[in-house]
Amino acid sequence: MKIAKWFLFAATALVLCGACDDKDNEEPAPAPDKIAITPKTANVSSKGGEASVMVSSSGQWTLSDNTNDYVTPSALKGKDGDIVKFTVKANDKEEDQTFNYTFTCGKETASYAITLKKRASQTEEQLEIAFVPESNILPREGGNVSVLVTSSDEWTLEGSYTFVHPSAATGSDGAEVTFAVDPNETEEDKVADYVFKMGSKSVPFRITVKGGVIYTLEIVGEKELKFAYTKQDKIAVTLNTNVPYRDLAAEITSTEEGWLTKGVTVQGATETEVIMYFDMTQNDGLGSREASVKITGPKGGEDILKVKQMPQSRIEVAETSYYLEVKGSTIEIPVTANVGFDVTLSESAGDWFKYNSFADGKLKFTYQDLPEGTIRSCTATLTEKEPAAGTQPLTVVLMFSQKTKGMISTAVNMTGTRAWPAWTDPAPVTNMSAFTLEALVNPTVSRTSGSLSTIMGIEGKFLVRLGDVGIPWNQVQVCWDSGKQGTWGNIEGKLSNSNMKVNLNEWTHIAVTFGEGTVKVFINGEEKGSTTTDVPASVNFGITHNDEQAPQGQPITRCFWVGYSYESVRDFRGMMSELRIWNRALTASELAEEARRYDVDPKADGLVTYWKCDEGQGDVIKDYTSYRNDLASDGLKWEPVSLP
Repeated sequence: MKIAKWFLFAATALVLCGACDDKDNEEPAPAPDKIAITPKTANVSSKGGEASVMVSSSGQWTLSDNTNDYVTPSALKGKDGDIVKFTVKANDKEEDQTFNYTFTCGKETASYAITLKKRASQTEEQLEIAFVPESNILPREGGNVSVLVTSSDEWTLEGSYTFVHPSAATGSDGAEVTFAVDPNETEEDKVADYVFKMGSKSVPFRITVKGGVIYTLEIVGEKELKFAYTKQDKIAVTLNTNVPYRDLAAEITSTEEGWLTKGVTVQGATETEVIMYFDMTQNDGLGSREASVKITGPKGGEDILKVKQMPQSRIEVAETSYYLEVKGSTIEIPVTANVGFDVTLSESAGDWFKYNSFADGKLKFTYQDLPEGTIRSCTATLTEKEPAAGTQPLTVVLMFSQKTKGMISTAVNMTGTRAWPAWTDPAPVTNMSAFTLEALVNPTVSRTSGSLSTIMGIEGKFLVRLGDVGIPWNQVQVCWDSGKQGTWGNIEGKLSNSNMKVNLNEWTHIAVTFGEGTVKVFINGEEKGSTTTDVPASVNFGITHNDEQAPQGQPITRCFWVGYSYESVRDFRGMMSELRIWNRALTASELAEEARRYDVDPKADGLVTYWKCDEGQGDVIKDYTSYRNDLASDGLKWEPVSLP
């Protein structure tokens, strides 16, 4: 008994386990069979013709072979999307003939019926018409109605209406008449009553086109809008419409998606005024972008808005200053631009400098030989054509100078960068009790009053710069640690006056001497100011370079920079050359020598750093002295120059 129970239990377990396995291995149910055809019926005149059907199916389909003497299908099997054409012969019988077909896909079917209209009676008068039921009742948009005529003789059509246009007014047996019906722009239905006549026979035919409320919509004002590259919020488009504002839709079409989007739509000040808002992202691309906005109501009314957003205007050249050879020649300047521009020469161009053309991305100028013993210069201004509304045209000024080749042919442009010495040998610049700092500078960007432009030095120790609060941006100022304490820390000693100005876009030699408690400033070899101070007794420029960062609450160790101090907005925007540090205060007679502003012997007495800034490539400025304290940088841009 126990053994029998054990076998029963085991058998049950196996059955259950088998059921589990079957379920686990069950395949997904196949997709259901589907088939549909369009249209489902067709009428063919007694003279025969063609009827076509489009098949939509979930797989392969077959067509029942309803073989007869009148209808021949173009295919008996096919796939989704196929069109089957039925060729129908003329009806030789005086009765309608209907031919039924069945399309099959799997377990699903779709029926199709072709009615071949009867041949007109040969023994008695006959006039009949056939059309798809309800096809003679059209919506207010109008459309077409087709009528097949069966007649034993020639027939005529009576009736004339301005909104209905029949394809024929007379015909014979088997003719098909198409009535083209215009839209109904009234609120009332329109009716057209026609009569087909033949002998004593007549058949009426009525066409009705529905009326209703005529919805209108029109954009008020400009339909083509043009914007600058910047982001735009709530661009208001005013509409005059009788469509409820909540029902209005806007379809935006553009090759670039997402930059123009529809916002809210609100009722305006009157019943027919509606305001639709749009938002626009900033265009950071090189080209303009355009969108077409179709504004519609659900039951009528439509207008099109065209929107164009310009890119940020770009007219870019690698250099803005050019030095021309003494012998006349041609100069070509590559330009990258996404806008059209005009080229205007300054009056100083006279007859010696000519603008020729802009082609293949290059400006072409020609110039004549330089008369001996002369110097001349001019500018070419590139001015944007057709700037976006509300914006100033972009301009780029190119400067051309023609003179004999100078002592300096390359300078470094410090705009947007900074440089520093790693002090591989700091000894020559450590605890200096006397020194001279020299620099040739050319500021090329005008700055606001109160701006600071650092030339070189250490913030809070000894620094040469342009500008400060309360003085012009282009006035030289020397600052040092006075040793005195104030509310906010050490008080700086300062030397600056109105005689120490430098000019925009001009080269100026600046020298600052320190020794025996006296600070002096020389501009182009002339002393412009001096002062005495007991502190500091010496200056240590050789502090190890660092990024001047420290944990909160900890002191920051300032170090020597060129074109930077304290923060990035105190940068120098322009060109530099001939940067030097001497371990002695140069004399007035030495600084008055014009030639030495452009070149000195790297082995000159007391010269401890000499950064000529003439590399023309790379991101390092070489120290020409034997100490080799080169300047590293955040990246350098080099400019061709000719000095003096």
